[in-house]
This record gives sequence, C-alpha cells and structure tokens, in this order.
Amino acid sequence: MSSMRMTSDLRRELILNAAKRCFARHGFAGTTTKSVAAAASISEGLLFKHFPTKSALYAEILADEC
Repeated sequence: MSSMRMTSDLRRELILNAAKRCFARHGFAGTTTKSVAAAASISEGLLFKHFPTKSALYAEILADEC
C-alpha cells in the first residue's frame, strides 16, 4: 500500500494558513511556533524546515497579504 506524501508547496500553504489563524487569534507575541505547528498538525522541527523563525513566518504572511 502506498502512502500519499504532501508536496512541499502544499505543506507550506497549510503552515501559512494555520499561522494566519494563530496570529489572528493571539497576536504575534501570543503565538508560538509550537502552537502553529500543532494547528498545522506537523512537528515544530518541520515548521522550522520551512520557516527558520517566527518572524520569517509572519513576514511571509504579510508579504502575501499586502
């Protein structure tokens, strides 16, 4: 039985969507990378593979929205 692996681009979009929800609910200071990872159903290590810092994640969201 083969398992379907999520593409890097799709996983990145899922992370960004989860982060948007977390930042909207808790603000920048109240959001942790651990909470974003949990909301995206991934490990914190995988989050850091895509975004090296919380600030980098936030900057990506702002760049997409502005």
